[in-house]
Amino acid sequence: MQAMIDLPTNDPGLTVTPEALAHIGRSLSKHKEAPIGVRIGVKKAGCSGYEYVLEYAYAKSQKEHDFAFSLEGITILIDKEIYLKFLKGGTKIDFRKEGLKEGLQFDNPNVEHECGCGESFTLKDE
Repeated sequence: MQAMIDLPTNDPGLTVTPEALAHIGRSLSKHKEAPIGVRIGVKKAGCSGYEYVLEYAYAKSQKEHDFAFSLEGITILIDKEIYLKFLKGGTKIDFRKEGLKEGLQFDNPNVEHECGCGESFTLKDE
């Protein structure tokens, strides 16, 4: 997955597995307002400190300071500051199904600890 906006030197970018991309595509196809993809954010929450936030992204919602990753017609928007603080260095997004639980999973090299339920995390550099 390549960025439409230049990433920092030597940053491997974001990887999205085919399974995750298919899951996102299925979700987008069910939505009536024709989103171009998803926006990934991070907020303070949960028992460990931060959690990922995903929402539909539209062409009009893309901002100048976003990194825009595009693959197979799906765009993933991430605010530049969020990317540089939380996701840089080769974060991988995968789709996993474990028992009754299924959804997108982030394999993030910047995470030091995840809570027991896997919903929130802390960073190595904090």
